[in-house]
Amino acid sequence: MWNKLLERQIRRYIKTADISGAEFQDLFAAVSQAYTHHEEDRLLIERSLDLSSQELSDANRALREASRIIEQRNQEMIASLEYARLVQNSLLARESTISQVFPDSFIFNRPRDIVGGDFFWIREEQDRIYLSVADCTGHGVPGAFMSVIGFRLLNQAVRDFNLKESDKILSSLNEEIKVALSGSIGEQENKDAMDISLVIIDLKERIIQFSGLGQRIFLSQSGGITEIKGDRAHIGQNLSLDEKPITRQEFSFSPGDALYMFSDGFVDQFGGNGIKKFGMEKLKSLLSALRGKSFPDQKALVESAFYDWKGPHGQIDDVLLLGVGLKANS
Repeated sequence: MWNKLLERQIRRYIKTADISGAEFQDLFAAVSQAYTHHEEDRLLIERSLDLSSQELSDANRALREASRIIEQRNQEMIASLEYARLVQNSLLARESTISQVFPDSFIFNRPRDIVGGDFFWIREEQDRIYLSVADCTGHGVPGAFMSVIGFRLLNQAVRDFNLKESDKILSSLNEEIKVALSGSIGEQENKDAMDISLVIIDLKERIIQFSGLGQRIFLSQSGGITEIKGDRAHIGQNLSLDEKPITRQEFSFSPGDALYMFSDGFVDQFGGNGIKKFGMEKLKSLLSALRGKSFPDQKALVESAFYDWKGPHGQIDDVLLLGVGLKANS
């Protein structure tokens, strides 16, 4: 028997022809069979599409629910990080503390995430001001925990151990960091580290002690800007002070000089075409250009330089740069 759809089509378009003759039988039989197979395939595809549509609907519902849960958890995580930031800020030095000790000063502090591993530490004792900038391994929550540990240990070195030399303070910090992280094993132990610069400013003698590990500082004076490098090592990263003790440098300053301390996030930031870092020489030129400008203007120029360079590129690390105008006590 012919396919019914084929028969209807034939009778519609070939109304007057006699299609019952034998000469049509083989042709129509073959075409009819093709029509039948096509109809069967069509019905099978429709059933498959109905099933796929149902499965797709179920998958979409599951995806929407998963997205809702992820969004909720992200919001909870952000809320937790915001709270962690408040806790971290309550434990670390505030920017207002810097401005109280150094009325002429600025801080450009931009964590990559909500919380970060860069921090500054300041302590004032009579005619001596202890000032430090540190960059803990990584960023985000691990860096934030390291920053709190480092801040506490710096206070301990000066307040409890009564250490007065920059190299001895950092040596104490190194040993105590190793003790604090003694639970780390194997490869992780090599990752827990801190780059740090520490100055002790004697306002009466107009002398600055400096020790640094993995960092450097810049001193801006009337004759230009001087780069002062620290040691090529890192706090806590298998630093053996028996083999190579931390060095201490001393240099004089005059009222009106400016001191700049920073983590590596600024110089390591990619910009332009996205494959070039800001670099140390560009930072040195920027700081040189700040000479004679007010510290609010200096901060604005530093901030503008960073964001102009970064452009649409993502921030790759925590950024901390501070500048202080040096004074002296008579």
